[in-house]
Amino acid sequence: MNKIKLICFDVDGTLVDGNSWHILTEGIGCSYPEHKDIYFRCRQGEISFIEGERIMTKKFRENSNANEKFINNLFNNVEVKNDAKDLTSYLKEKGYLIYLISASIDIYVNSVAEKIGADGFYANSSLEFDDKGIVKKIIYQENEGGVKVEHLQDLIKKLGITMDQVVFIGDSDNDIEAFEATKQGIAVNSSSDKLKKVSWKIVHSLEEIKNIL
Repeated sequence: MNKIKLICFDVDGTLVDGNSWHILTEGIGCSYPEHKDIYFRCRQGEISFIEGERIMTKKFRENSNANEKFINNLFNNVEVKNDAKDLTSYLKEKGYLIYLISASIDIYVNSVAEKIGADGFYANSSLEFDDKGIVKKIIYQENEGGVKVEHLQDLIKKLGITMDQVVFIGDSDNDIEAFEATKQGIAVNSSSDKLKKVSWKIVHSLEEIKNIL
């Protein structure tokens, strides 16, 4: 195995307790259970993801908080897990590059990246705003796991390293493809048996990763 140079983190459930879509939806005054229902209808093929995005965008725009300033403040106030900053500081001191690769919203992922001092990030989702700063479109990429691998491939090409020099840290099913690609996935406090099956290491907390890297 080549020397590890890059540590990639998932965000929701890994570095942050909770879910960015939950934070956003409830934060601006919409119903998260309703949002989840629309998402699962998309996953089951009852409606297309484009139609699901259109429905949720309409619901968001019915709330005065669905504006860029409010959403930025909402995400800036999100706290990372207690041991997240300590772990990333430890990893950076050891010379590893730190990147976030998440299925979440780019504004949110950027905020988390800044909080932990990451070297960069990739996000699968984003929001577009109109000229008044109001949400006009939700951009969501359906194949979350596959897109994470695409981000990984882009990143290692940019850094001039190979996939076996990457460790990917995550907690859920949408990290499975990244674990399979790197063959060095660390599952953190995961409830996913599928993810654990393809994991290199399994830990209960971020703090335990210091014993591995």
